[in-house]
Amino acid sequence: MSEGQLYVRDSRTLREYEIPITRDTVPAGAFGQIKGPVTDPTRIDKGSRGLKIYDPGLANTATIESGLLYIDGEKGQLLFRGHSIEQLWDCDFEDVVHLMVWEKLPSPLEKESLRSALSLAMMDVPDEVVRVIEAFPRSAPPVPIVMAGLSAYVANKPDDIPAYTGGNIYHGNVEKAHKGVVRTLATWAVVVSLTARHREGTQFVPASPHEKYYENLFAMMGHVDKNTGLPDPLHLRCFRRFGALSIDHGLSNSTFAMLVTASTLADPISSIISALTAAYGPLHFGAPESAYKIMTRLEIPENVPWLIESVKRGERRLFGYGHRTYTVADPRIGPIQTLLEELDAKSNPLLKVAQEIDRLASSDEYFKKRGINSNADLYGVFFYITM
Repeated sequence: MSEGQLYVRDSRTLREYEIPITRDTVPAGAFGQIKGPVTDPTRIDKGSRGLKIYDPGLANTATIESGLLYIDGEKGQLLFRGHSIEQLWDCDFEDVVHLMVWEKLPSPLEKESLRSALSLAMMDVPDEVVRVIEAFPRSAPPVPIVMAGLSAYVANKPDDIPAYTGGNIYHGNVEKAHKGVVRTLATWAVVVSLTARHREGTQFVPASPHEKYYENLFAMMGHVDKNTGLPDPLHLRCFRRFGALSIDHGLSNSTFAMLVTASTLADPISSIISALTAAYGPLHFGAPESAYKIMTRLEIPENVPWLIESVKRGERRLFGYGHRTYTVADPRIGPIQTLLEELDAKSNPLLKVAQEIDRLASSDEYFKKRGINSNADLYGVFFYITM
């Protein structure tokens, strides 16, 4: 039963308190009523507003209430608004977005309306954005270029910046917020595509008003057949499925950073920039790249034992292994491995290195007794490299 009362007795004052339990949570603010003795000489208690909850890393603190995701870390179960990965396996991007934002899969009419809005928004490519991206060296890492391109988009439409216009323009304005969602998703696709094209030294191809989101993304990035100008059907299908795996994964570091930024009533694109900045560290979205760089240094499976032993000695981290939510294998790994088989990723010799890392670590007592298992980062990086 998730409802009830928590009874607290403070040994310092012998006072007793009653705190409500709702859905297995208690309001942290309720602990503010628990105060130390008035005669306590410590400075911190004199100016205190009551007992505080100390929880480094928000390991056991709920900061938002959301119906978007359900995770059972002990069973390895993952549901998106009640839908399993398999149920969303072949959904288009438009389907997924509608489920995320509007809480249900779209009707054919709703899907077409969203598709049209996204494609038209993707066709808006300010010259200033192109110039900002092209100002970077082609050898520059993509993430800083993307962040600069997103900033250029924000600056190009100052009327969409709440502070610049003199106050809130999104909060409570559902229509404006929905347009902000569409513009942000379109902006992301364009900036990523411009960045890829710039780094490759190839010509950017604008979006088509008649195509869906992923089809436009592939075309804008140049990920198409040279003869037909169309995306490879296998690559497009696998990318669509990988997208279904990547809908959401709870209150991650970057999600939290985005929500904190958005809570100031900042515009959506600026909120995404803060999320991307937070995500780029090697303990978050930078983990797949970090894992792959280490595999590159190992070169062959025979060198993996050295890595495992150095991790056990506390000399380095094992990127792609361990997860703060799952005590069993990450449920996304199975579908990712299926996609790698479809894409014939076994031609990459480093995939054998990843498999050897997984084999040795999963059978080692050091990792087993700590409930540390492989996560999506260990194999997900091979999806992008193969594509």
